[in-house]
Amino acid sequence: MRFSACIIRTDVILPPAAGPVRYAMMYQDGVKALKESMRLYGRCCRSMTQTWGLDFSQIPSWETTTAFIERHGIRSMEAQRDFLVDAWTRTKKELRREISRRIYSSPLHITLPALRVEKIGNRQYAVMAKALRAEPNAQIYDYPWQDLESSARIALARAIDAFNFLEDTDLSAVAHEYAHKIAAFVSGIFGCRIEYSEGVYWDTCPLSLMHRRVGLSAGFTATRCCSLCGEDIDSCEHFLDTLYEVQVHRGPEGACNACGLHRCSHNDGEIVMVYPNAVIADGQIHEVSVVKRPRDPLARFEKLEIDPRLLVRSLGQSPNGRNLRCSRCLHPCGGFQASSAPYTSYGHSPLGFTGRAK
Repeated sequence: MRFSACIIRTDVILPPAAGPVRYAMMYQDGVKALKESMRLYGRCCRSMTQTWGLDFSQIPSWETTTAFIERHGIRSMEAQRDFLVDAWTRTKKELRREISRRIYSSPLHITLPALRVEKIGNRQYAVMAKALRAEPNAQIYDYPWQDLESSARIALARAIDAFNFLEDTDLSAVAHEYAHKIAAFVSGIFGCRIEYSEGVYWDTCPLSLMHRRVGLSAGFTATRCCSLCGEDIDSCEHFLDTLYEVQVHRGPEGACNACGLHRCSHNDGEIVMVYPNAVIADGQIHEVSVVKRPRDPLARFEKLEIDPRLLVRSLGQSPNGRNLRCSRCLHPCGGFQASSAPYTSYGHSPLGFTGRAK
């Protein structure tokens, strides 16, 4: 089985292998990722309802659909799929219809009562004005949809990060359920496809990969350099427990010299007080192991080869490179899988795959 994975991140300060400091760092990073994801998800929902006129009550959720399935005893995966796809497709069509109507309709055709009922504000007028100024054949329909999808998929990625950070904390159940909520939203509204490349199909679903509770641990040798002067941290003049005055600048790869992050609140030229830390340089990887708790909590599988026999059982025939749609994230959760072996698990049944000819 072939796979692609992140082995270790080199642009961040990694937590210790164990102990209270590791717990504190994981908790802090997890909460930060969770907040970022919630902010993006909220922005996406507000845009759908306030700007594009979709009634929020029309948007399904993973919690409500799962409760409906359990309440009505829908056990068959085919029946679950039909119910879930229908519920989300109606919302997707309504959203696209509202986006199209508001972009291509003139404000002059909207009656005053409609303005009061729909509470069209400055953001809607700006969108309509932009549409009126556009050329007759200009392709503006896809722009809002692409923006919505981009925000939703970034929210999903950060939700997955949050769970990987918070797995051993009291927020693990919250992060797990929230990841399902965002994944169902992305799959239901924007849709997902199975990647096909190099003659095989790949599982790249963030939620599916999150439920495989294994990661990668790299054995490597490297030089530990000081983040302030770039010299060997064991022989330079800086002490790890002492604050130093530093002028902020970005390295060739965009990392901040003060905190090591690519995205932070520090501005170039700003003077800040920071502690020095170790930066890995001249690293050489000697071996990689699959472990339950990787030192880097985000060192996880990014895609896994799908057993072609599974696709044949699901579709009744070999897909032979056809486009395959996926609705696995809409299903209820069936639990975690403590290995990297090909599919067995959780609501991500082969019956979540459907094929369509190119």
